Amino acid sequence: MENRGNHLEVEWMKVLVPYPDELVKIFKTIIGDQAEVIQSERTTESMLEIGGDAEIIGSVIVPSEYIRKASNLRMIQTFGAGIDSVDLDAVRERGDIIVCNNHVNSAEVAEFAISLLLAVAKNLIPSDRELRTGNWVHRWGGPVPNIEIRGKKVLIIGLGHIGADIAKRLRSFEVTITAATRSGTSSNDNLVDHIVGIDEVKPHVSDSDLVILSLPLTDESEGLVNREFLSWMKPTSILVNISRAQIIDEQALYEALKEKRIHGAGIDVWWRYPTQWRGIAVPPSDVPFHELDNIVISPHRAAYSANTERELFQFAASNILRFIRGETPLNIVDLERGY
Repeated sequence: MENRGNHLEVEWMKVLVPYPDELVKIFKTIIGDQAEVIQSERTTESMLEIGGDAEIIGSVIVPSEYIRKASNLRMIQTFGAGIDSVDLDAVRERGDIIVCNNHVNSAEVAEFAISLLLAVAKNLIPSDRELRTGNWVHRWGGPVPNIEIRGKKVLIIGLGHIGADIAKRLRSFEVTITAATRSGTSSNDNLVDHIVGIDEVKPHVSDSDLVILSLPLTDESEGLVNREFLSWMKPTSILVNISRAQIIDEQALYEALKEKRIHGAGIDVWWRYPTQWRGIAVPPSDVPFHELDNIVISPHRAAYSANTERELFQFAASNILRFIRGETPLNIVDLERGY
C-alpha cells in the first residue's frame, strides 16, 4: 500500500507508452495521479526493460515476446481499428488480457476512401502528371473519360465504424449501397439499401460498379479478393482498399489492372513496409504497381489528419483510465473473431 498525497492506494498500476514525449504527455495529463505512466523506446528490449512490470500498454505494435514476458499485463490499448500488429495468439495463450481498439479515426478514413475512389474515377493523377509537363492529352475528348459516381451500385465489404462512415458520405452521390458482413447483419444496416453475408457476395460483386474494402484482417478475410473474386468484377469497376493489403491477392490485382480487367484501384495499405518509419527506397509491393496508370497508390495515410493523432491518443488514455477505475473499457476486441 502506498501513500500518495491524501490517498492510500492499494495498487498503483503502471501504463507503458512507447512513444515520443509529446504523445506520452497526453497520457500523463488525462491519467493524472491515477496510475504511473512510463515511457520506453519501441523495441521489445526497451519495452521489457522499462515496462516489463506494467499492467497496461498503449501501443499500435505489441510483440509476442512482450506479451508473454510481461506477467502483470492485463490491458492492451491500440491507437487504430486494426489490431494485426498485436500478437493475438500470445494474448489468447495468456487468457487474462483484454485488447481494446480505437475508432476515433473512422470519419477521416472514410473521407480518404472516397478521395481514392474519386481520384481513380476522375483520372486525376495521370491528368495532373501530364499537365505539369504541358501535355493537355487528358482534356475533354481525351483517352480516359471520367467515371460518374452518381447512380452507381456500391458494394462495401465490412460495415463497422469505417464502413458505416463511408456509407453515410456516399449517400450524397445518390448511389445504391449493398454491404457485406461476416454475419449478414449489422447494427448499421439502416445506412445501406441491402446487406448480405460475405459468403453470398459473388452476385453483388458482379453487379457492383464500385467495391470498397473496410473489413478487418482475419484468418477468414485474408486472401478474400483473389483471382476468382476479381474475375467477378466488371471491366468498368473500381476497387478501393483502406483495410489491410493481405485481404487482396497482390499478384492477382496487378494482373487484373495491367490487363484492364477492372477499370482501376485506389490502395492505401500494402504488402511491404520499410523497417524505418517513413523510410525511403522501399517499394510497397513485390510487383510494379507504380508502372500502372489505373491505380492510385497512397502510403497508408488514410487516418492521418491535423487532429486525428491527438484525438486517437486522447481516446486511448481515457479508455485506459476507465480500466484503472474499475469500469468496463470501450471497444473490447472479440479475441476469437479478431475484431
